[in-house]
Amino acid sequence: MTRIELCTEGLEPRVREEILDVIYEELHISPGEVSSNGNFELDLISCGEGVENAPHLRIDGLPFARVTAERVRELVRGGLRRNSHP
Repeated sequence: MTRIELCTEGLEPRVREEILDVIYEELHISPGEVSSNGNFELDLISCGEGVENAPHLRIDGLPFARVTAERVRELVRGGLRRNSHP
């Protein structure tokens, strides 16, 4: 299972919602949920570091700093879906 974590420090509500909307559009999950195929899990977490680099996204522990909604879409389409199993 691929774990996606969105760090909440320094994250403007509008940016958070844009990122969460992209994740929902692409993977059909909201925070605290696991995808219907069991391949993805999404959580909002407190990372406690690097507020100046917000927003942070971690995918299986690998950090991505200053992500935008479009960057999240690229990450999902470019790697996450391709690496998942039906």
